Amino acid sequence: MKYVRWRLAVFLLSLSALVVAVSDPFNTPPIFLAPTEDNVQAFTERDFSLNIEVEDIDNDEVEVKAYNLPEWLSFDPVLHRLQGHPERADKGEYYFTIKADDGRVVRTKMISLKVDYGHTAAQHLKEAFSSLCSTKVQGLLGASAAIVTPDGHLETAVYGRANSWNNEPTAPNYRYRVASVSKLFTSALVMRLVEEGYFQLDDTLYNLMPVNIPFSKEITIRQLLSHTAGVIDHLNHPAFYRGNWKYRTWTEQDIHHFAALRGARFRPGTHYGYSNTGFYLLGELVESVLKKPLAEAYKEYIFEPLGLKQTTYDDFSTRRNHLDSLAENARAYEYHLSAVGAAGSIVSTPSDVARFGQALFTGQLVSEASLQEMTQDIGASVGGDHYGLGMRLWDDHGILHMGHTGSLMGYRSIIMYLPEYQATIAISANESVRNWNDVVNGLLMEMADYYR
Repeated sequence: MKYVRWRLAVFLLSLSALVVAVSDPFNTPPIFLAPTEDNVQAFTERDFSLNIEVEDIDNDEVEVKAYNLPEWLSFDPVLHRLQGHPERADKGEYYFTIKADDGRVVRTKMISLKVDYGHTAAQHLKEAFSSLCSTKVQGLLGASAAIVTPDGHLETAVYGRANSWNNEPTAPNYRYRVASVSKLFTSALVMRLVEEGYFQLDDTLYNLMPVNIPFSKEITIRQLLSHTAGVIDHLNHPAFYRGNWKYRTWTEQDIHHFAALRGARFRPGTHYGYSNTGFYLLGELVESVLKKPLAEAYKEYIFEPLGLKQTTYDDFSTRRNHLDSLAENARAYEYHLSAVGAAGSIVSTPSDVARFGQALFTGQLVSEASLQEMTQDIGASVGGDHYGLGMRLWDDHGILHMGHTGSLMGYRSIIMYLPEYQATIAISANESVRNWNDVVNGLLMEMADYYR
């Protein structure tokens, strides 16, 4: 029955068209000659024009009009031309109608106009970053950003000064303490060792490296990576900063003793609790199974294979022994990084961090199976943050992205990979300021919008 109704509808439509055609057998409707395509392209910050060509075989006077045009676009009814100059805010897709009327028949043409940015990703990054740093935060000393674009190009942008005592401007080659962004490096290194068979994610810490902390015989590598091991966080505990903490160095036994003395926060696997101590232990584990210093392990597995020449593991700098090319602040050497270890001691440029992130998330550093393990939202599954294995997971502003944040000694850093666009963004600053997240989220949205 439905088929019969459909055939009847088709017949009636055909009959209707026939009636229109025979109602005036001596008139030929206007014909659109241009544009030949219904989809048209324009670019922001550039003049746009499009000629509408209509032919009437009967030589009737044809009136051409445009409907539903955006504000920046106008139509000249004499020249039959669309013209305008879209600005950056006009990026998007538009749909409008052109009608040609010869007095007896009206012909309609629907046009889709897509407006893309008329400048490069490099220009967009530089202008957006400068604007965000100058308007969203107050008193920012210096900052640097980098993006690895979907086609693999590296673009950079900088803002402000390289240090707090003169007017030397920052530059892309200046390095920053990337703090807990180091955890993503550590997690990638641990996953490489899993792939090579040194241990498995669900092996217990004690069986691999006997250590005297609460629940050490139950804590697994997976739980340490996902902050679900219940280990205390010494770097965020006020008791850790007592005595001569600004001038001393720490041993592994110091960190173990602090963790044992403070006790467990919860039984392993039952909750989420961010722990720098847990990642410090992972650094020890790497050294234990490889029989080499952590600095050499990072270099062998990550820094050298990826050509990260401006990246180093800092277990040596002091107030008298400064790091080369560090964008410094007043707290740059506040205490010795022996207290931090694998939890946050890497120093790098946003360029190198972005290269690392792009390699990690596109399968150049770990296997696809390892990457899937790293992106499992273990933290949220036990009521905590959206966190995988050494990796934060976000969907802020409707943009899925993943990576890590970092904050240490007045430095702020972040790495974000945007899987929809296959692009990696890294940002660092040598001063902690209010509204820092406005810069981060603003640049995230600007670059995502550029590639939409």
